[in-house]
Amino acid sequence: MHFETSHRPIQVLLMRGSAEAEQDLRPVLAVHGFMMFLAWGILLPGGIMAARYLKHVKGDSWYQTHVYLQYSGLAILLLGLLFAVAELRGLYVSSAHVKFGLAAIFLACVQPVNASMRPKKPANGEEVSSKRRLWEYLHFIVGRSAIIVGIAALFSGLKHLGDRYGDENVHGYLWALILWFAIGTMIVTYLEYQEKQRRSGRILGRSNWVLGNLEEEDSIDLLSPARASAQKDAQHSGRMEVQLEPMNR
Repeated sequence: MHFETSHRPIQVLLMRGSAEAEQDLRPVLAVHGFMMFLAWGILLPGGIMAARYLKHVKGDSWYQTHVYLQYSGLAILLLGLLFAVAELRGLYVSSAHVKFGLAAIFLACVQPVNASMRPKKPANGEEVSSKRRLWEYLHFIVGRSAIIVGIAALFSGLKHLGDRYGDENVHGYLWALILWFAIGTMIVTYLEYQEKQRRSGRILGRSNWVLGNLEEEDSIDLLSPARASAQKDAQHSGRMEVQLEPMNR
């Protein structure tokens, strides 16, 4: 005779005089939640911040960092999804958490496809094509939307855990998550201020004589399109005009 034993924790519920056994999935959900937090709370936002705030660094280190963090976050997302589906023995689209999660993962998977279709970067002095501009807006909107929906999935997941098991630690996790994203928001606000100062300084610098090459960025400033046009006007205004007039003797 052969027996199989399971080391998974079992929760016994007494209902109406009968014993009903239900698996305690909290260890599984804890691993799933940690993987999703690592993706939506660290890697994917970090990739976006690298593309936004590191372009002034020489070379393409900002691009390498952006790609590495984005693909690492996407890989952990898919692993976390497969882990939860395998342990729960199925995917049930019934709760708000699952709907948020699937929508966020879909948007995250769209980004690599969108990146592979990126139009060619315009050369220095050339006008940005309409296809390139459309691609920039699409990449911007989909990426930010994925982060927002992913954060909503994190909070709804903790709420789902609390409703299912009534875990007292859920409230502490919720406040910790709120604090984490509040600190992230303050960091982004500071970096955005520094980026605005750097761009305004670069506009003033272009109106003077400088030594060296000014490298063009690989994207449009979608947060302030008027600022991008101001940069272009400042660049043209930096040209020196010489007017020759006849001398009256």
